[in-house]
Amino acid sequence: MTPILEYINVRKRFGSFVALDGVSLQVWPGQVVCLIGPSGSGKSTLLRCTNGLETIQEGEIRLEGQPLPRDPRRMRALRRRMGMVFQNFELFPHRTALANVMSGPLTVLRLPRAEAEERAMALLRKVDLADKAQSYPSNLSGGQQQRVAIARALAMQPEIMLFDEPTSALDPETIGEVLNVMKQLAEEGMTMVVVTHEMNFARRVADHVVVFERGTIIEQGPPARIFDAPLVERTRDFLSHLKWEG
Repeated sequence: MTPILEYINVRKRFGSFVALDGVSLQVWPGQVVCLIGPSGSGKSTLLRCTNGLETIQEGEIRLEGQPLPRDPRRMRALRRRMGMVFQNFELFPHRTALANVMSGPLTVLRLPRAEAEERAMALLRKVDLADKAQSYPSNLSGGQQQRVAIARALAMQPEIMLFDEPTSALDPETIGEVLNVMKQLAEEGMTMVVVTHEMNFARRVADHVVVFERGTIIEQGPPARIFDAPLVERTRDFLSHLKWEG
């Protein structure tokens, strides 16, 4: 079996700052991989390099065994296969929830409007927001907006979903709504790479946990080992400063 995603000695710099320093990692089909570690350690940068929002200087990223193209046009086409959910929703404020979810299928996939609307409504039902189809983002809670953003990403029928701290901008009472949707996707077999500070989610839902520090992977493994018996002192120190159900 070929990894759906493979990172080989990936390096990324912003000027003199080294954001990724030789990252190597494999993600297998159907796997949920959670990236954890302190802020600024390279987790989000890795996701942005994965879908071509940032370019790497060294190494290689492969999707189903094929290196990601450096050509922007080819990368845009490939990006359709990867759904991306950002911290701050990135919804079109002048469009309803339904119109936001329909936008990709209409403009990128060129689906007929009726088919795009049918797909969008099915996905709004999936994230328990069918009753908000005609609501604008300003009339939705943060958790509801993020669920619309997840539905919008799913509307492109991606092979893999990338989540960049999807709950970091949410009030505590709405975090659970989003995590429940993500848990459902995991149970359905969606391949997911998740940057998160939600340690309980990582422990309960992830198949594999990767710990970042200063642009490098300091350890990785199954959640039970990472959380119960980390091998690296820096991992133990990082986890000791977080509130989670150990």
